[in-house]
Amino acid sequence: MNVQYITDERGRRTAVVIPMEEWERAEKAREILEHVYLAGIIEERKGSKAAATIDDLLKQEGLSRAELED
Repeated sequence: MNVQYITDERGRRTAVVIPMEEWERAEKAREILEHVYLAGIIEERKGSKAAATIDDLLKQEGLSRAELED
């Protein structure tokens, strides 16, 4: 893989430039891992009671479902 480093005036690496194809692969992997992580949380919480409803959260913010639909 062709990697390029961007450095500051002292020669310290501050950023990396990678090929777009490699970036896209990394992003896809991140998305998959995020889904796996969220699936784990959902599995852990199955059967548990919700801490708050959407209506409760909206009310705390002074909003209603009707306002969101407008």
